[in-house]
Amino acid sequence: MTKNAKNDVLAGLFVAALLIGSFVLVGGLFIQSYSQDSEKYYFAFKWGSKGSNDSQFQRPHDVEFDSAGNVYISDRDLNNIQKFDPHGKFITKWGSSGTKTGEFNSPYSISIDPSDNVYVVDKNNNRIQKFDLDGNFISVINSAEGSNLNESLYYPEDMARDPNTGQIYVADTGNNRIIKFSPYGNFILEWGQNGTGPGQFNHPHGIGVDSSGDVFVNDLNSPRIQKFNNQGKFVKEWGSRGTGSGEFLPPLEHLFVDSLDNVWQVDGQHNPRIQKFENGGGFITSVGSGPCIIEEEVKVDPEQMSEVLPCDGRLHLPEHANLDSKGNLYVVDRGNQRIVVFSQHHK
Repeated sequence: MTKNAKNDVLAGLFVAALLIGSFVLVGGLFIQSYSQDSEKYYFAFKWGSKGSNDSQFQRPHDVEFDSAGNVYISDRDLNNIQKFDPHGKFITKWGSSGTKTGEFNSPYSISIDPSDNVYVVDKNNNRIQKFDLDGNFISVINSAEGSNLNESLYYPEDMARDPNTGQIYVADTGNNRIIKFSPYGNFILEWGQNGTGPGQFNHPHGIGVDSSGDVFVNDLNSPRIQKFNNQGKFVKEWGSRGTGSGEFLPPLEHLFVDSLDNVWQVDGQHNPRIQKFENGGGFITSVGSGPCIIEEEVKVDPEQMSEVLPCDGRLHLPEHANLDSKGNLYVVDRGNQRIVVFSQHHK
């Protein structure tokens, strides 16, 4: 390419950057950003394809990390947990369909405590199973003894741990309530009932806990996030229906709270992105866009998946997201049967 031609290309890129506002100059090159506002996130890498072999998925759902940075992915249809290194290299997996210990019937969410115990919300078996990092079964939580509503978990979909006390909060979805357990699985308290008012739930789906013990809960079918104290007292809520910043288009997917107490919400099916909020609900940024659907022939060809594709940085039916210890955002891009990773850059 001649010098003049190269200058023309760069000039064109610069004009495009001004027009669409989604490119920034990094190291002399224009790199596409997949976020808005004050914080920028950039597509880093991805892995996974459709199938039932190692590193393949049928319906990936949640993502979590152990203390070494290894990545754990639950698959609701394969009824297993796969373990990868931080770069997506397969390590091991465990689980199969069934009702015995170590078996699953739609494993939804994963939580890993500071001792590297792995908790799996086994939705359709109405329980939470606890494992070590190699998948060896330790114990189970399947009841809320002492509860006035129903002593059994009923289709739970998510859980979160208080980072200071180790207490466990469960979105007991079928009962439209939140249950608080001790670190050993002993019932402490519950709150919530069916409805759309403060402290009520319409299919509680995602849950997170900050460093003060405050609890954040979303509804699958309502465009809001509710905040409670550690006794279940309603504090506030935010969100409304729409596609703008701080707005949601139900059904909502899961949320999580990061180590700085920011709240991240996966918008999901109709507006595939992840929004980041301050602890009180102030909008910070959003990551991802879409929908972008990878062709079936690409999903089953890992070599093609390793190439740079038009859907990189764009999502289809995202369900869960999480940050690793380095601030990289891992997104479960369920509609494309893959994991997409974004790296963080400050403007």
